Amino acid sequence: MERFEKIQKLVHDFNEERDWDQFHSPVNLAKSVCIEAGELLECFQWDDENFDREAVADEMADVFTYLLDMSE
Repeated sequence: MERFEKIQKLVHDFNEERDWDQFHSPVNLAKSVCIEAGELLECFQWDDENFDREAVADEMADVFTYLLDMSE
């Protein structure tokens, strides 16, 4: 199994354990991507040179996770 498929399976299993798939329609996932992307942009709102790298990484992970959900 390729690395991408392993990550996709981990996210799928995580959602399945929590019964979150019922909320993951394409439109809801697209909305969530936009919301999380806005939160990512917020990390740079007042200072685009001195930002919290951990917060950026967290928001990037959120965007990536929703994109993975959509890819299914």
